[in-house]
Amino acid sequence: MKKLLFLLPILAILSAACSNEFEVAAPWEEIPVAYGIISPADTAHYIRVEKAFLDPETSAFTVAQIADSLYYPENAISVFLQRVNGGQFYQMQRVDGSQEGYPRKGGIFATQPNWLYKYKFGALDSLRKGEKYRLVIKRADGKPDITAETTIPRDYIFVDPKPFQDPRFIKFIPDETTNVEWRGDINAEYLNVNFRIRYREEYPDGTVVLDTLDWLAAKNVQRGDQQVSGGLYVGATTISGIGFYQFLKDNIPVEANPPKRYFLGIDFVLTGGGREIREYLEAAAANSGITGAEVFPTYTNLSEGFGIFTGKNTGILRNITLTTKTIEEVGKNPLTSGLNFQL
Repeated sequence: MKKLLFLLPILAILSAACSNEFEVAAPWEEIPVAYGIISPADTAHYIRVEKAFLDPETSAFTVAQIADSLYYPENAISVFLQRVNGGQFYQMQRVDGSQEGYPRKGGIFATQPNWLYKYKFGALDSLRKGEKYRLVIKRADGKPDITAETTIPRDYIFVDPKPFQDPRFIKFIPDETTNVEWRGDINAEYLNVNFRIRYREEYPDGTVVLDTLDWLAAKNVQRGDQQVSGGLYVGATTISGIGFYQFLKDNIPVEANPPKRYFLGIDFVLTGGGREIREYLEAAAANSGITGAEVFPTYTNLSEGFGIFTGKNTGILRNITLTTKTIEEVGKNPLTSGLNFQL
């Protein structure tokens, strides 16, 4: 029995890659592989569709470097997104990801061409939050369609910082933690907590520069199981106060004569979803706990083959103000005192 090796990336808030080995008994059996993550926040949507098969004469690593062996011929498949509730089909076009700004990283697989399937909605249509979408891969050889389904998370409800407070405040103190909290539906499983930090620089010659930094403060936060009104679930995490200062130090260059800097505000950006990813990770954890094996089970939500098709959503709580105590601490803390932030 031969082994077939391929890489199954988990995208987006889950941009790490998971490597798995699968036993394949039948030589030359073609195995569909598809993965993608769709979001209403994206202007275009991409799905990767490939094939894996066993060549009894050639190493799987060698086959993976041959683009013709990795991808279906253009006329062999048609790829669609389907809005399940309304029944609309949106046909995706095959594009080279390298020309779209998404080059494939070097490694096991051929990097050129980097075929992806793309769909861009028009001005009057878009992915709808809270609705179910189906990936449909139709094969020209008459074999059954390959399908997978996911539901886009609904909008998040921010709880802390308080969205109705005017002004909204947030603090980051070195020896304390900062709590953030939200509500999401059952499909909002794993989320990234980002803070978009906006500030102004004023130079002695009158030059004014507006800058923005994006701080990934917490990654892959899993929502809790506590359910509240409206069928929503509680999501929350704590942010290390000192992490804010370390981030500023690491991302604003030190200057001999720094400009005067002023915080303009912070946006709390919450991105995630990935209910299917939770199911994948649970299957992996169960296998590891029972057998201690390093090779995890082959979770997939495709009707045939391997892969993950999932959805995410993004919510933004804008214009949060740093507390006076935080700005004063930035001015005197050893990590940030040289950055010259002012009240």
